[in-house]
Amino acid sequence: MRQLTTLEKWSYALGNVPYAVKDTAFGTFVVFYYTQVLGLSGTLSGLAMLLAMSWDAVSDPMVGSWSDRVHSRWGRRHLLMAVGTVPTAILFLFLFNPPPALSEWQVFAWLLTVSILLRTFLTLYFIPYQAMGAEMSADYDERTSLATARVSVAWLGGLSLPAIAYSLIFVAEGGTDGRLVAENYWHYGVLSTALALVTGLLCVWGTRTTIPLLPQAPIQTEPFKLVQPLLDLRGAFDNLNFRRTIGTKLAFGICAGVYVAMSLYIGTYFWEFTTDQLAGLALPTLFATITALVVLRRLGRSWDKPRLISVICLAFAVNAIWLVGARLLGIAPDNGTLALYLLQCINLYVAVFLVIGLQVLGASLLADILDEQELDTGLRQEGVFFAASAFVLKATTGVGTFLAGIIIDISGLSSGAAPGSVAEPVLFTMGLTSAGGTALMGLVAWRYALKVRMSRDKLARIRTQLDARLVTE
Repeated sequence: MRQLTTLEKWSYALGNVPYAVKDTAFGTFVVFYYTQVLGLSGTLSGLAMLLAMSWDAVSDPMVGSWSDRVHSRWGRRHLLMAVGTVPTAILFLFLFNPPPALSEWQVFAWLLTVSILLRTFLTLYFIPYQAMGAEMSADYDERTSLATARVSVAWLGGLSLPAIAYSLIFVAEGGTDGRLVAENYWHYGVLSTALALVTGLLCVWGTRTTIPLLPQAPIQTEPFKLVQPLLDLRGAFDNLNFRRTIGTKLAFGICAGVYVAMSLYIGTYFWEFTTDQLAGLALPTLFATITALVVLRRLGRSWDKPRLISVICLAFAVNAIWLVGARLLGIAPDNGTLALYLLQCINLYVAVFLVIGLQVLGASLLADILDEQELDTGLRQEGVFFAASAFVLKATTGVGTFLAGIIIDISGLSSGAAPGSVAEPVLFTMGLTSAGGTALMGLVAWRYALKVRMSRDKLARIRTQLDARLVTE
C-alpha cells in the first residue's frame, strides 16, 4: 500500500475530534450540569449514562459487523461515516438544552433519550472511522504514527473545549459562579455542535482518496443478519491477545473514566480552583499532548507495545492517588496556594500523557492483533474488532460516570453547593473514594497488560506469512 499523503493522514486524525467532543461533554460537564444546575440526583445522572452505554452493547457490534459487509462506491466505511456525522453534532444542542419545568424523572428521561440517540449516531460514524484507521497502513511503526496523530488531535480538540468554556462561557455573572448558570450550557452545546460537525465532515472529505486503496467487502459475503454480530464477536474473542487487550482497556477505561468524571468536582470543591485556574489547566494538557506526539513514536521503536502499555497502567494508578492522598494525610499545600496549583498541573500533565499513550498504543496494538486474526481465520474484521474496542471505551465512560454519580451521593454533596462551603467530611469521602477507586482499576489494567503477547518480531513473522499467502492466491 502506498504511503499516506499529509492531507489523508491529518484529515483522518481530525475525524477523532467528534468523539473527543462527546468524551468532554459526558466526561466533564454533563453530570455536573444535570446534578448541580438542574437538580437531578447523582445516582440518576449516572444511571442514565450507564443505561445509554448499555445500548452500545447492541449498536456497536451491529454497526461493526454491518460495516465489514457494506458494498458501495464509497467503500465499506465512508458511507456510514457520512450518514452519522450531522445527527451526532446536532444532538449536542439537545443534550445541553432540555425543555423547562421538567420534573426530576422527566429530566432523567430526557437525558437518557438524548444520550442514547447521540451515542447511536456517533456509533454509526465512529466504528467505521476506527476500522478505517487499521486498514490505512500495514507497517508496525506507521500504525503507531497514525494512531498518535489521531489521538493527539482529539486531545487538542478536547482540551480546547474546556479552556474556551471556562474562559469565555462559564464566567461569573453578578457574583454567581458561571458553572451554575443554566444558559451557559446552551452556549457550550453550540460550540460542541460546531466543532463535531466541521471536523467530521472534513475527515470524510479528506480521506475520500483512500477509498480505492482500502480493503473491500468480498463479493460473496452473505447478507447481513441480526445474529451476525454475535457470531463475529464470538470469533473475535477466540483470540487470546484480543481478550487480554480488551480486559486492559476495560479496567484502564473505568479508571480513567472515574478520574475524568470527578475532575470538575475535585477541581471545584476539593481544590477550590476558580474557573480561570481550571481554564489554565489546558496548558499542562497541551504540553502533555505535544510530548506524547514526540515521545511515543520513539518509545514504540525501542519497546514492544504490550510492555509499554503495562508500564502506563501502573504509572496511572500511582499518579491517580498521590496528590489527593497527600491532602487526605494533611501534607499537601493549602488550597489557594501557588504550590498546590503547580502540583495539580504536574499531576494532570502526567495523567494526560499516560492516557494518550494507552490510547495510541492500544489502537496500534489492535491493528497488529487483527493481522494475527487474519492469519488464523482468513478474515479481515476491522469493524468487528474496533466495535468491541469502541464499546469498551464507551462502557468505561458510562461506568466511570455512573460510579462518579454514586461517589457524589455517598459523599453527601448537595445540589448547587458553592465552592468553599462544603463540609470537610464530604470532601474527605469524595477524595478517598475517587482516588482509591481509580488507583485500584489501574492496577487491574496493569495485570491484564502483562499477559498480552505481540512483539515487533512476532508481527513481522505474521506479515511475512500473510504476504506469502497473498502471492499464492
